[in-house]
Amino acid sequence: MTRPAHLNRRRRLLLWSAPVVLIVVLVIAKLVSTVIAGNAAADDFARGDTEALRGDVSTMEVFDVVDPGATSFGAGALATLEGRFDEAERRFAEAGGECPALVNLALVREAWGDAFVGAGDGPAALVRYRAALGTVTGAPAGCFAGNDDANPERRTVREQAADRLANKIAILERPLAPPPLAAAPPPPPPAGAPPPGAGTSPDQTEDERLVLGPGAPLDRLRQLLEDGAAVRGAP
Repeated sequence: MTRPAHLNRRRRLLLWSAPVVLIVVLVIAKLVSTVIAGNAAADDFARGDTEALRGDVSTMEVFDVVDPGATSFGAGALATLEGRFDEAERRFAEAGGECPALVNLALVREAWGDAFVGAGDGPAALVRYRAALGTVTGAPAGCFAGNDDANPERRTVREQAADRLANKIAILERPLAPPPLAAAPPPPPPAGAPPPGAGTSPDQTEDERLVLGPGAPLDRLRQLLEDGAAVRGAP
């Protein structure tokens, strides 16, 4: 028995449309999984759960078709938690030019500079601070100054980013104070006077030698960062 012509046409249409349906299903699955993974990534980042965040990023990478910027953003967050500032910088730079990515990029560069200050590497810190300031000043209006972040602490951090970075740069660029001039040698003691050093304890003399003048710019900035961490309650 011959199959009716209209049934054959329907069968051919279904076969031709199957790849299209499959693509649509994959796109929908990708969008849904990205939303789920993205929301989970935000929660896991807020909790500092590195292992869970790594799983979120892996899920986003599997479906990385429509919005690769979201994957780069999640990977940058993971690298930040793990202290891999070079990878975090690269990932946030790939995430696009919207405010969330630019804010994270600037803060990662600033934190990287702070880490170099802690390690005593002023020139490397300057490179990162200048890059961070360039990100801040080049960002669209409202990303930093005049932002409307719902979190008051984040809003303040973003609002003060340019001034904070400019201050750190100015401290590190400040020239070192010249060493004090050598004091003139004391006149010889009068005849019959006790020998030099008599009546003073060695400890007192040593303590006086330990009284230093103003610290170097790197020391001052390190102290500034430590004071700021203490105010924020950091360990």
